[in-house]
Amino acid sequence: MWQRQRLRRLILFTLVLLAVQTAHADTIPSPRFTKKAWMIPAGLFTTGVLVATAPPFNSLEQSIYNDFQPSRTATEIDDYTQYAPAIAVFALSASGVKGRNKLPAQVVVFGLSTVTGGIVTQSLKRIVNRERPDKSDNRSFPSGHTTTAFIAAELLHQEYGHRSVVYSIAGYGTAALTGYLRLYNNKHWLGDILAGAAVGIASTKLVYWAKEVLKKKQSKKKLEINPAF
Repeated sequence: MWQRQRLRRLILFTLVLLAVQTAHADTIPSPRFTKKAWMIPAGLFTTGVLVATAPPFNSLEQSIYNDFQPSRTATEIDDYTQYAPAIAVFALSASGVKGRNKLPAQVVVFGLSTVTGGIVTQSLKRIVNRERPDKSDNRSFPSGHTTTAFIAAELLHQEYGHRSVVYSIAGYGTAALTGYLRLYNNKHWLGDILAGAAVGIASTKLVYWAKEVLKKKQSKKKLEINPAF
C-alpha cells in the first residue's frame, strides 16, 4: 500500500510538471520577454515559495516527508539523471541530428546556463538558509540538482522540441524524476524542488534570450556598416 502511494505521488509530480511545460511549449524566447516564455518558471517559483512558507500549503511538504519514513534505501541516481537531457542534446548533435544550434553553441549555452543557475541557486541557499529534511546543513532552498536537471531539460526542449514533443517530454520527465529522487533521498522539501525547477528553466531561457538579442544587434550593425544598394 505504501509503495503504491509513493508511485502515485511520483506519477502525479511528473505529470504536473510535464503538463505545465508542454501546455505552454514555446520556441526560443522572444527578445521582448513575452509572458508566454516566462509564465512557467514564474509560476513554479511562486508555488515553491508558497509551499515552503505558507500554511496550509506547507503541510503538503510534511505529508510527503512522512510518506518516505521510516525507511528507504537512498540512491545516487539523481547525481547522474540531472545531466541526462544535456548529454542527450550533445549526443544527438554529434550524431548528425540538427538542433537549433550547432554543437559548439549548444555547449556554450549549457555552460552559461549552468553558471547562471548556479549563481542564483547558491545565492538563494545562503540567503534563505533553510534546513534540509535530513538536517545535514542549511542549504536546502532551492535544490541545486533540480536546477541543473531543468537547465538541461530546457536545453533539450529548445534545441529539439520543435522536431518532436517527445524530446521535450523525455527531458522534462527525466528532470522531474531527478526532483522526485531528491525528495526520496531526504535531501529536499517539495518547495525546494519547485523553486529549483523554476531557476533551471529561467536560466536557460535567459541565455537563449541574450543570444538572440546579441545576434540581432550584430545583424543590425552589419547592415549599418554594409548597407544594401
